[in-house]
Amino acid sequence: MSDLSQDQLEKRASIEKSAMLRGGFVGLLVGLLALWILSGQGAAVQWGGAVVLAGAAGFFMRQSSFKSQSKSAQCEKCGAAFSISRTDRQEVLVESEAKEKREAQENGATEVTTWTEETYEVTDTYTCANCGDETTKTYRTTRRKDETKVMEPAPKPGKSAAAAGSDGETSGSSGKGAAKTGASGKGSAKTGASGKGSAKTGRSGASRKG
Repeated sequence: MSDLSQDQLEKRASIEKSAMLRGGFVGLLVGLLALWILSGQGAAVQWGGAVVLAGAAGFFMRQSSFKSQSKSAQCEKCGAAFSISRTDRQEVLVESEAKEKREAQENGATEVTTWTEETYEVTDTYTCANCGDETTKTYRTTRRKDETKVMEPAPKPGKSAAAAGSDGETSGSSGKGAAKTGASGKGSAKTGASGKGSAKTGRSGASRKG
């Protein structure tokens, strides 16, 4: 690989670093998992098995990641290794939409999250450092913008009780009015009955006189 240009060497170093980080992360996870699975075994078996499994997983991940990224960095036209890099990016705003999410809390309050969701059409340009060949890749991506969170307090129970009391007072007042109206009706009925009695008495007197 001594015939690589400075750009190609830098690209190779970047790929190796990324592959090492990925391999180390996967190896660490596998090692911790192995320690937990082998916790019932002796210390030698537990730690020995964890080291072996972590090393194997990390090495496999490092190799596969390096191979995959190296293939992506190889020019399809001239076959030069580690020669492809992104040289330009264009972003066009396609859509912008205001969104809101309401989440109830245990204390009765409501957390309101608002944001603007923007959709962009992205075009990346990749150029070969060896032959100058260019390829483009177009895709869409979404991003959040101007996100804010507001906590709406829980409704106060006193307001509901006051409203219910007000309704009860109104109903009571209506009932009292109806009762007064009924009493007035009874009084009118009694007055009518007295008039009828007076009329009968008058008729009896007239008969006696005759």
